[in-house]
Amino acid sequence: MANDYIGVVSPQGIAIYPHLTTPDTKFNAMGEYKVSLSVDASEAAPMISNIETAMKQAEKMIPQGKRKKVAEPPYFDELDDEGQETGRVVFKFKMKAKVNTKDGRTIEMSPKMFDASGTLMSDVDSIWGGSILKVSADLVPFYVAAVGAGVSARLKAVQIIDLKTGGGSNASSFGFEATEGYSAPKVETAQDEGFVDEENEDF
Repeated sequence: MANDYIGVVSPQGIAIYPHLTTPDTKFNAMGEYKVSLSVDASEAAPMISNIETAMKQAEKMIPQGKRKKVAEPPYFDELDDEGQETGRVVFKFKMKAKVNTKDGRTIEMSPKMFDASGTLMSDVDSIWGGSILKVSADLVPFYVAAVGAGVSARLKAVQIIDLKTGGGSNASSFGFEATEGYSAPKVETAQDEGFVDEENEDF
């Protein structure tokens, strides 16, 4: 089936609940890397067209005589808190963190990371929601009796256009802008004194 995979690269989009540096193990003990990407609807059509092509391939995998049953596609129209369409489309990408082979081996995998210039990165500690990314993936047709024929957007790599790491220590990260008014006195921190508070170093 490898020759039937459709390779795609998404438009730039906004990352939603990304698990790209550490796999999510909440629903899968083996772990999986994943990210949902919110893309402007005006740029989403080529991706949707490729998914529909892959879906036709998946439907051919339905055993003869079985009722035609299809799974939800790996995208949906984004809605706001009032249930109104935002004019954006969300694509869902996943990659297994570990795969057990037929000969008993366990292979660990992770998505490759590239910066905006296309340089391979090896020191990305965290990627938070709100980061601007492009995603490279394979559209993999499948058929499983329980859910029917469908398409999985198998994550391969991401290009980081604008990285958010969730520091959250400056006003702009909460949407505030500088204005006239009260100015707080400078607070001397542990780092100002030449040492680091290890307990809070990761936050």
